[in-house]
Amino acid sequence: KYHTTMLAPSLTNHAFITIASSFLFLLSFSCLFLLKVVRRRKKHSNAPPLASSDCLAAERSCEAKLRVAVYYGTQTGTSARFAGELEQDLRHKYGKHVHVRLIDLEQVTAERAEDMFTRGHEPLAVFLQSTYGDGEPTDSSLDFLNWLRDQASDGRLPDLLQRLKFCVFGLGNSSYEQFNAAGKLIDRSMKSLGATRLMDIHLGDDDCDLEGDFRSWRDALRAAIGDTYGIHAEDNINQVTTNPTYVVTTVSHKDALEAEARTIVAMSKTPEDGMVTQHSPFAASVILARELHDVSSNRSCVHVEFDISKSGITYQPGDHLGVFAENSLPVIQRAAACLHLPLDHSFILSIPEGSPVFLSHPFPNPCTLAAALAKYTDLLNPPRKGALEALASVSTDLAEHEHLKRLASTDGKNEYEAFIGSPKRSLLEVLESFPSAVPSLGLFFGAIAPRLLPRYYSISSSPRCRSNVVSATVAVVSTTTPTGRLHEGVASTYLARFISRKDRADSVSSAMKDTRVPLFVRSSTFKLPRDPVAPIVMIGPGTGFAPFRGFLQEREALLRAGNVLGPAYLFFGCRHEDQDFIYRGEMEDALRENVISALQVAFSRSSSTRKVYVQDKLMSAANDLYNIMKGTVGANKGRIYVCGDAKGMARDVHRALHVILMNVGGYAAHEAEDIVKRLSESGRYLKDVW
Repeated sequence: KYHTTMLAPSLTNHAFITIASSFLFLLSFSCLFLLKVVRRRKKHSNAPPLASSDCLAAERSCEAKLRVAVYYGTQTGTSARFAGELEQDLRHKYGKHVHVRLIDLEQVTAERAEDMFTRGHEPLAVFLQSTYGDGEPTDSSLDFLNWLRDQASDGRLPDLLQRLKFCVFGLGNSSYEQFNAAGKLIDRSMKSLGATRLMDIHLGDDDCDLEGDFRSWRDALRAAIGDTYGIHAEDNINQVTTNPTYVVTTVSHKDALEAEARTIVAMSKTPEDGMVTQHSPFAASVILARELHDVSSNRSCVHVEFDISKSGITYQPGDHLGVFAENSLPVIQRAAACLHLPLDHSFILSIPEGSPVFLSHPFPNPCTLAAALAKYTDLLNPPRKGALEALASVSTDLAEHEHLKRLASTDGKNEYEAFIGSPKRSLLEVLESFPSAVPSLGLFFGAIAPRLLPRYYSISSSPRCRSNVVSATVAVVSTTTPTGRLHEGVASTYLARFISRKDRADSVSSAMKDTRVPLFVRSSTFKLPRDPVAPIVMIGPGTGFAPFRGFLQEREALLRAGNVLGPAYLFFGCRHEDQDFIYRGEMEDALRENVISALQVAFSRSSSTRKVYVQDKLMSAANDLYNIMKGTVGANKGRIYVCGDAKGMARDVHRALHVILMNVGGYAAHEAEDIVKRLSESGRYLKDVW
């Protein structure tokens, strides 16, 4: 009994310890599990607690007969603007019956894409996808397009998106060979993954009438929604579209100038996150600007070097430099006169409560009207039809009002082309042509004047040469339009002002030496092979030589470091040997120092009987080019690069490569095309064209 009595507490204690240990283990496990859930929710949720407006949107979504997700992939803001206009149009037409959600494709990462499209997604997905360059997707949509392409080409998930209907509006330019390639990729891949087309893809063409194409597609989309879902416009819906307008508050001139100075100082420093982008550019000093053409030339080409030390900017030869330029003083003076305001008028722009979704965040302000017109306003491109509608709404002259309404209408397409399209009449000229249409600043910046976008230039330097310097080679645009106006390129004439015309010894004009230029770098696929032994062919007349100047600097640095270089053929072209043979000394030095193997130069105006272009010079090296294309030289690692004009030169070079394959290799035309296509698809035939 005593023995038993002594054992019982021992067993009880042991059991208690076991139970307590188990309880503590379960408690710890539960805490860890809850912690992981919380962390996972924080990681994957980018939505803050619902505000009252969000709750209202969710409530309207539940009431809607159709929910639509509108995705946009934008480079310059056009597809984002179209998406906003589409959202407002559907809201006005269908009221509560259709709920629209706008999504920037930048938010659709490869990690999130499948969940976004398969879990509680809207039945209808609408894509507005821009293509830039020679078939490249926008930077913001690249991750999504890579995911979509990979899923479609994998072939193992043919029903992944079978619950979705979709349609695509592509934004492109038919002057490029890979016209609307990104939009076509979305259309093809969505279909491969089981989604059903609501309507065929519509290819908008910026070389013709992109805005007209969008409006036609939007009308077709309405009809398709009505036919497929049985949803029609509400009779009581107000069809009058309200023009997006900022709230304008006047401030003192002193406050505006101080704010402008703070903006420049902030841009002159490395961003807090270390990333210099289009939305967070770095204001760089110009340390050298020089004219590349001879004084006998009636044209101009500028070499510009920017100091990017302390910016955090890195780049590789072949990347692009985005430059924010400014309108000239005469241009902004004319614009201010149209607005009936002085240039020193100072103000703040803000977004009103309940504003249209496509009213973008205003540019840095407070600011003066002079700064707003010079730095942020596109005045010299033709106005879009929405701008004409907004001008018509404030026109006080009946004849001007009717003319503007006609130009903006679908029926007035021919009039628009005759008055604005063909003569390339600018927004500034239109403002001057309709003096009774004087918009408020809120309407002007909200609905009429687009934002002045960055101009892109192929970088013409290598960081191996000078890591803190990036250079651009800029052809100065100066032509006479059909209206008799002297059209000067905004960015090229702005950068040309940095040249010291009075004292050639000065590296920069004294009037511009303190001016900083906001810029950023956009990565490109136009890159040298990783293996320096791989043979390369560089074809670039005029400023098309710009990226190849960076290539030559890169190869020179590699050669000095003891690397063995493969053969490199450079084909350059210009009009006159003694006028516009830019960087001639550098090309000839590269040939002499074995940085390149061959230099072929075409002078198109040297003979009065026959013009010679770079594509003609290719024929003189037909055997070498054939061997590189076929891989007998370079073991299928050789690359062909083309940089310059897309409409003329690039297409002629493309045809010349076909001819070489047919003449040297005996291939039929369709076989030659297949070979060139495979070269392009494998990254061995690269273009940087405009």
